[in-house]
Parts: sequence; structure tokens; C-alpha cells
Amino acid sequence: MTLHSSINLINPHTGQRFPSAPDSSVVLSSFQAGWHHNFTLEVQRLKPMELPEHYVEGHRLIINLGDSVRFGWRSGGRTHEAILPPGGFCLQSDGETNAPFWQDELTVAAMALSPDLITAILEDRTPTAIDTFAERRCITDELAYTYTRALSKELAQPGEPLYAQTLSLSFTLHLLSKHHRNAKKPLNPKGKLSSKQLKDVIETAQTQLGTELSLSQLACAAQVSDYYFSRQFKNTTGLAPHQFVLRLRLERAKKLLLTSQLSLSEVALAVGFFDQSHFNNVFKRAFGVTPRAFAKTV
Repeated sequence: MTLHSSINLINPHTGQRFPSAPDSSVVLSSFQAGWHHNFTLEVQRLKPMELPEHYVEGHRLIINLGDSVRFGWRSGGRTHEAILPPGGFCLQSDGETNAPFWQDELTVAAMALSPDLITAILEDRTPTAIDTFAERRCITDELAYTYTRALSKELAQPGEPLYAQTLSLSFTLHLLSKHHRNAKKPLNPKGKLSSKQLKDVIETAQTQLGTELSLSQLACAAQVSDYYFSRQFKNTTGLAPHQFVLRLRLERAKKLLLTSQLSLSEVALAVGFFDQSHFNNVFKRAFGVTPRAFAKTV
């Protein structure tokens, strides 16, 4: 199946949008995988090329997943050239102009962050979109590289759906903490959920366990933003939301294996796993036996 780039660029003269990469170069796409659309991730394998001048739509970053590449860009009538090393990092804010080129084959994780996502996190401290991030070109950021590899791996081999959302939010917080133009105070909310908030979250999770639960659904149950919920939930329970929901899925699966006549594939779907294979792998990793072996021994 041919994947299409969902990360758009804008021609500054005509206003026309065009994709950031040719269809043949998109290897993995979070849009096609159904991830949260405020954070778009694509793994792209690009031949040497030069992109025409454009505006960036959404806060845009790339991280080099391959070998060192001869990389350049044009700005203010001047041409700049540098080496984009493995893990090398380029970042621009929504609305900034760009005209990059590279002289070697390039494998990147290309990401676009919606300005709405940043607004939800920063609230009253939100700058104009174009003033959000300091421009970065061909620098290294080891933690950003670690996050990117984890997200790319999750896109290639999906696990608990909440994990990708939690990871992408943590990555966004890192970018704001380290690369925001005017960071004035740390992005690390304190406090815990109240007993009622926690009760409402657990009830929502248990009721919706057979669906693809999102971070927004759980945050809505607690009546806080995704950003605050993710931190306060862990402060309260000691677990990240995706870890907690995965534990609920596995415990529900054990009960169904013991008390129902459902097949293994039906149990997997009933508790929210993608398929039986995914269910088998996660169950065995958690309990040391496959679901079938667990049901037989009991």
C-alpha cells in the first residue's frame, strides 16, 4: 500500500499546500495508523533533492535516523551548508519559511505538531505560533533522538494505543522545555487527582476497555487537560495512564479466560487488543505464559 504524506508545506506565493515528501518515500505514517492528529509522525526515505521555498504548516521537525548527510538551506538570500549527523535535529515554528536541500539519501523521522496542542499545554503563556520555538539546524539532542526512536518503533510495531499518545505528549513537553523561545517556568505540573477524579477515570477506563481508549477520554473524565492529566495521574497512582490501562486489560482478559466461553481472538478484541497475536505477546510478557497455556493450567 502506498502511503501519502500528511505533513503539508505551503507555497508562499500561491498559498497552495503540497506534501513534504513524495508518496514513494513515506515508509510509516501515524495518520494512516490512526494516531492522534495533533501530533503527526512519518518515517521518510528521501533521495537527494531540493525543496522550493515554503512556509511550514504546523511546528515542524526532522531527526536523522540514518548516516551523516550533507544538508543545507537558503535563508535571507544566503545559502548555508552543514552536516546533519545521525540523530541530527532541525526544528522550525509554524509559519516560518524554509528552503532545504540535501545531497545524500536521507532517512528521517518527520514530525508536525499542531499549534492547538501547544496552546492546550501553555494556556495563558502561549506565544504567537511563529514565535514558539527557537530555530534549530543540524544540532544534536540526545533525548529528542531517544523519544523519536521509541515513537518510530511504536509506529512500526503498535502496542497499547495510549502509550504512543503519552510518549508524544512527553516528547512535546521536552521540546517546549528545551527549545521554546521564552520558557519562563518549568512545565511540570504538581498535585494529584482527587478521589472523585480518580474514581471517574477508572470507571471510564473500565467501561471503555474494549475500545481504543484515548488520553483525551480519560482526561475529560477527570475534567482536566491531557497535559495535566498525564502528570497528575502518575503522581496519584505511580503509573502512566497507558500502564494502568494495560493492567486493566490484562486483568479483564484473565477473568474472561476463566469464566467465559469466548475464543482467544474474541477475548483479545473484548479487552481492546488489536488482534490475538498482539494479545498473546503482551500477556506472555506480563505473566510468563500464553493465554492458551494460562487457561489450560487453571
